Amino acid sequence: MTAPPPPETDAGFTARPAWLAAVAALLLVQVGFALTLFSANRGWAAVTDDRPVLSGRHPLHLYHGALGAAAFYARGTTTCYDPRFQAGFPKTPVFDPGSRPAELFLVLAGGGYDPAAYKIGLFCVVLAVPLAFVLAGRGAGLPPGAAVLAGVAGTLLLWSRPGRHVIEAGHLDSLGAGLAALVFVPWLARFARGLGVEAWLVLALAALAGWFCNPFVWVGLMPVVIVYYIVFAPRHGPGFHLGLAGVTFVGVTPNVWWMVDWAKFWWLRQPIPGDHLTVPDWHVLVGCARDYPPLFACLPGWPVLAAGGLLGAVLAWRAGHRSAAGLGLLAAALAVAVARVGGAWPGLPHGISDRLVLLAGGFLVLPAAFGAWLVLDRCRLGGPAAGAALAGLLVVAWADGSRRPLAAALGVSTQPLAVGFSAEQRDLIAAIKQHTTNDARVLWDDTAADQRGSWNWSALLPVATDRSYLGGLDPDAGMEHSYCGMRDRQLTGRGLGEWSDADLAAFCRWYNVGWVVARSPAVIERWAACPRARAVAQLAEGGRPVVLYAIDRPRSYVLAGTATWHSADGRRVVLTDVVPNAEGEVQVSLHMIEGLRAFPSYVEVKELKDPTGRDPIGLVRLRVPGPTPRLTLAWDAP
Repeated sequence: MTAPPPPETDAGFTARPAWLAAVAALLLVQVGFALTLFSANRGWAAVTDDRPVLSGRHPLHLYHGALGAAAFYARGTTTCYDPRFQAGFPKTPVFDPGSRPAELFLVLAGGGYDPAAYKIGLFCVVLAVPLAFVLAGRGAGLPPGAAVLAGVAGTLLLWSRPGRHVIEAGHLDSLGAGLAALVFVPWLARFARGLGVEAWLVLALAALAGWFCNPFVWVGLMPVVIVYYIVFAPRHGPGFHLGLAGVTFVGVTPNVWWMVDWAKFWWLRQPIPGDHLTVPDWHVLVGCARDYPPLFACLPGWPVLAAGGLLGAVLAWRAGHRSAAGLGLLAAALAVAVARVGGAWPGLPHGISDRLVLLAGGFLVLPAAFGAWLVLDRCRLGGPAAGAALAGLLVVAWADGSRRPLAAALGVSTQPLAVGFSAEQRDLIAAIKQHTTNDARVLWDDTAADQRGSWNWSALLPVATDRSYLGGLDPDAGMEHSYCGMRDRQLTGRGLGEWSDADLAAFCRWYNVGWVVARSPAVIERWAACPRARAVAQLAEGGRPVVLYAIDRPRSYVLAGTATWHSADGRRVVLTDVVPNAEGEVQVSLHMIEGLRAFPSYVEVKELKDPTGRDPIGLVRLRVPGPTPRLTLAWDAP
């Protein structure tokens, strides 16, 4: 067999433009698959209508994306104070980092709540997957045909079970950062070969996207970059060092504006009540040889992928692509090692191991595609094989039956996401709008449920009902401000059965709870026994009973003094006709946060501690010298 040409002279797409048609066909395949996310009949209208994606944490990302986009247009930052959930909480990059892509989508769409813009953004991210694999293949020195095969394999990897889970769960930040890393590593090798402008631009853009989507993925690449620098720095002059410094500058500097907020508010990320974090022994983290194959079990045909990746790396090494082969294997091994640690360390996010193994599989796809291409090309079957693969995928993507038998046979998961509120959810929304007002909050029962389908749809309740809530944002929200919620038959971390009627009445006054949505039998039973609670609507959700209770109590956000609750959004809270009590105070049922300012400026903002000592975050206490016609509270994330 004739040895392949050295990397520097390998013909690319410009010399073999026919392969660009193959890339276009691959993109058309991905369009067909991506459309099935929103509609079983692959209709574009389902992407552009106003129905939100409700699968996984997509509702949470959409809600926070709308808050962040509005704050960006108002103040140039995506950090804001949201009074509609958890009695007020700071929306920062620390909590729900997956909302950053949503913020970008909505900023580009004008800065408001826009489900269509979010779905178009999701569609574009999915569409970028095969292109990223093709681009990564070219960076690794793969010929155009092999790069197209890598794109085909990458597309199948995305629509496998773990890849589909990433989309369904809403991990767009991890997907975006993973694609950026997949491109970045092989193009490091290309940059070391030639120090070209093209390679530098690809590295800079990949770094920019990676830091924006998920800095933790990018920091995890540091061992690869360090090894790369140690090996290649002595072989190059100042241009190499300045080029890498420029890549770092382009990647980090445009992201400083939000990473500063992350550094300021990292302390907000706290374990949820009941969590007990432990540090396992090192041998538990590292494990033994038999602990690693099960990590790959989530990948279809993982033995073939692993063996093909290793064999392909050897062939790539012998063909002259040594740096790309070595860096790719190092990145894959690093991802597997971190996946092992993530799976063994208690308290880390669920599913992180599968996402990292998926990334490792992506790095193995490139050498596996190179090895497959060498074999096929030697048999003069490279072009026909790639064409047959694309033709088959086009049939699966666009001509498969309603039950998707071809996709199922191929191991491709093409079921639509949950898009739009169900009939039961619409009934519950209508009941809340009918039986509640803006005079008080709704206490939402965050009952643990199977995290499939639209389990997090309640994150959109403030938009759908124009009401404020305790709970409903995210049952696994790891921040102190969510401590006042009702979750798993517990209220503020205390068993609901341990609360007396007087305790419940005091809780409802402190947080101005006027209604309760009970979604589990134990919670329904306890509130039914409360003399102040009256059932006003009985509904169902997913076959389970849901009861809306009205609480018989004076409803007001003002606990001491008097005032009218005029308006509240992510920019400001406005009170009118403010009159302090005899002590010169107005106490407001709103979580206090450092940096909260009042206008007029002569009003002092203090913290009112929870008298029970259970909520670590106090409420707002205003020192007002006299009657004030209009008082505004604003937080500028100091």
